[in-house]
Amino acid sequence: MKKRILVFLMAIVFLGGFLRFWQLASHPVSLHIDEIAIGYNAYSILKTARDEHGQLMPLAFRSFGDFKAPVLIYLMTPALAVFGLNEFGTRFTLALVGTLTIIFVYLLTKELTKNEIVSLLASFSLAINPWHIQFSRATFEAILALFLMVIGVWLFLRAIRLKGKSMSLSALFFVLSMYSYHGERVVVPILVLAMAFIFRQKLWQYRKRTIIAVIVGLIALLPLFVLMLRPEGSTRAMNEFISRDHEIIGELAWSEKFSGILATVFNNKPLVLFNFWLGRYLDYWDLNFLFFDGTKLTLPDYPGIGLFHSFEIVLFLLGIWLVFFKRKLLKKESKKILAFWLLIGPLAASLAITSQHSLRSLSVIPAPQILIGFGGFWLFDYLKRQGLFKRLMATTLVILVISVSLIYYFDIYYLHFPIHFSEFWSYGMKEMSQSAWQYRDEYEEIVIDPKLELEGTTMIGAPYLYLLFYGKYDPFLFQNSPRRKIKTEDSVDFDKFTFREIYWPKDKLRKDTLFIGSPWVIPPDEFDPDWILKEIKFKNGRTAFLMVKT
Repeated sequence: MKKRILVFLMAIVFLGGFLRFWQLASHPVSLHIDEIAIGYNAYSILKTARDEHGQLMPLAFRSFGDFKAPVLIYLMTPALAVFGLNEFGTRFTLALVGTLTIIFVYLLTKELTKNEIVSLLASFSLAINPWHIQFSRATFEAILALFLMVIGVWLFLRAIRLKGKSMSLSALFFVLSMYSYHGERVVVPILVLAMAFIFRQKLWQYRKRTIIAVIVGLIALLPLFVLMLRPEGSTRAMNEFISRDHEIIGELAWSEKFSGILATVFNNKPLVLFNFWLGRYLDYWDLNFLFFDGTKLTLPDYPGIGLFHSFEIVLFLLGIWLVFFKRKLLKKESKKILAFWLLIGPLAASLAITSQHSLRSLSVIPAPQILIGFGGFWLFDYLKRQGLFKRLMATTLVILVISVSLIYYFDIYYLHFPIHFSEFWSYGMKEMSQSAWQYRDEYEEIVIDPKLELEGTTMIGAPYLYLLFYGKYDPFLFQNSPRRKIKTEDSVDFDKFTFREIYWPKDKLRKDTLFIGSPWVIPPDEFDPDWILKEIKFKNGRTAFLMVKT
């Protein structure tokens, strides 16, 4: 690698790292429930080699009605050992992984295109990408799965160039990606099969190393195959499959009202489901979603931020034209891989409930960035042929547009987003948990209601995990808590903390008890204001929790 290219790449990586690490502990505004669950289970593994339920080194972590993938939890333990069980320690690993992804996107793009400028521009696009930054700054397994998949593709292309070397290592990274996130269990096998078909002649030439890689991959996948046959591996997929979406359920019910030959041919259930899925899939290529509002960082009807900066739409469309309609810019094998990656990237997301789910569609990265890189390369090449004055003016304009886009993103992400959406990020749970521990010795029992009512919608939370996390409660004590064994194996009560619904007409008569809940379950007009020990508010000023003594 030329020294100048290396300097540019390191500058891009430094910028990307800054955007992912700056004020990491406080933005997002709070640890959401998945971060808390993953963080405490990683802490439990670190301290006891068991998860919160006492399972020894599991491949699926049961937590709050869900089963979480294992790789991130195990990978987080070093950071927790160094930084402790806190916001920074919990988020550090994925912020680092997100930053390192920039390097491997450069390496992958260079392997795919043989063009250093395009590779630098693709990595720069990822470094400043709102989509990738947003999810790198919180504990989302999809970021790790993407990182491992990108490395797997890079190693595969490298193996094709080096007569099969590193093929087995590529297989292992693909397998790790599938262990890391549910969506990659759909995307990775299809992508690998597509690349194997594209390079079938080369793979046959290096068949000995290819066969070894296949065997290594299948052996590594065997535990996952077994897991997918059990509830730990299949529950998430079954609960999130598109057929369970409330919209398609209504459409399927409507289709049953019709009978006859025409209804059988044109209004049958498979066709209705296919049309519904196709609409959902195409929604992921809506330019408004991609470039203007996909991150959902602003309130409805307010100017938003897309998964990419809005100025990149021109480069993206230009890149599509250059790569797929202009001859000899890329080898046909590279074109096919890029096209296939674009097509299957949103596939897993489109098969799940909820339209335009930006986290589930993350696996389409870095294909759009590579196209943006080609668009930027064309602009770069064009400006090189212009006079000095035009080059200076154009460079100034480009820097200005990028700067304004980043400033706008900073303003939304760091100033407005925390205020408007703090309640949806479990803001207040930290203060509630710390206060509950503070008052622990003053009461016989502390009752916490798991229902959180936000704008009329009841959401069942898991406050016990926040109490465990912010109390740094010994995992061994929680796993063997007598209060959990007295009730059921799914009981989360421990120490003096009880987690149940509060029925205030009856509970207000209890003695020596501290109640914590929303104002909907502890009505302020039904008790003396002196009973309130603390009122915790969201960033927008609304009351989140009341701590009321009896």
